Amino acid sequence: MAITSYGVIAALGKALADTPKSNALSSLAPKFASQLPAGDTEKMDFLGMVPGLREWLGPRSAKRPLEHKYGITLKKFESTIDLPLDWINNAKNDQIQGLIAGLALRYNQWYGSRVARLINVAETELCFDGAAFFATTHSWGDSGTISNRTTFNAAVSNEPTANEAASAIVTAVSAMTAFRDDRGEPINEGMTDLIVLAPAGSIIAASAMQAIKEKNLDTGTGVRANPVMGLEQNLRFMSSARLTQNRLYLINGTAGAIPFAFLENMQDFKKSSKAADSDFEHDNDAWQFGIKAVGEAGFGRFTDALNIEFN
Repeated sequence: MAITSYGVIAALGKALADTPKSNALSSLAPKFASQLPAGDTEKMDFLGMVPGLREWLGPRSAKRPLEHKYGITLKKFESTIDLPLDWINNAKNDQIQGLIAGLALRYNQWYGSRVARLINVAETELCFDGAAFFATTHSWGDSGTISNRTTFNAAVSNEPTANEAASAIVTAVSAMTAFRDDRGEPINEGMTDLIVLAPAGSIIAASAMQAIKEKNLDTGTGVRANPVMGLEQNLRFMSSARLTQNRLYLINGTAGAIPFAFLENMQDFKKSSKAADSDFEHDNDAWQFGIKAVGEAGFGRFTDALNIEFN
């Protein structure tokens, strides 16, 4: 059966519907709908916390969540594939559908790639309190000073052993549970799920994987029980080749945590084509199919993430 341009568009629609809009990295950024066009900035008003309960003495004491000047500017993205008619006329349906499904895959990867960009610049790019997202001098409201950028000594710089990575993870979890929110309340006391994140292929990644999976660790002079196994939280390891900094990251994956956020204007999503009987086909002996997406990832609460550099 001959491949039609309508059939290709239908295949693209099916691939978009069948491809989950998430992957490992994108799961770190809850998704929020926006109705703003590309170029406009959405304020992140929901990052402030509500007040804790107080004894009711006299009239109610209403508190407005802290407002932040930080916002995420939506951007326009596209991916377009050019298919020569020779390919279309001589290929079997599943081959063309495989290429078209690649557009859906790229859309899926778009979420994670934008989160990775944030993580890679998080030691210099500013978040809502005016400090870099990973910094030693965070403060919001009544939180006191918070440091979510830490260092841990290793025998070899940036090449921790599994034993050293395990000690660093335990220290980092302890630090995160001590973080306070803008009302002065412990913000992570209900933290149940943590993601241990590292750049794929690194010694840090290999050591971190061992540190959260092995019951006993080699100390160099003997063997000890892995202290990570005694943590109350569930730890999951994740790595990505998109990460460029040689760091170990601890990300709060508990429901309700917002380490990063992703805004997308779904009404502005579009799939389009230059196909059969178009001027493009006439001039180029080819068809084009593409997608457009409008959105962007941004920093959420710095209390939901911590990075570790091994000295």
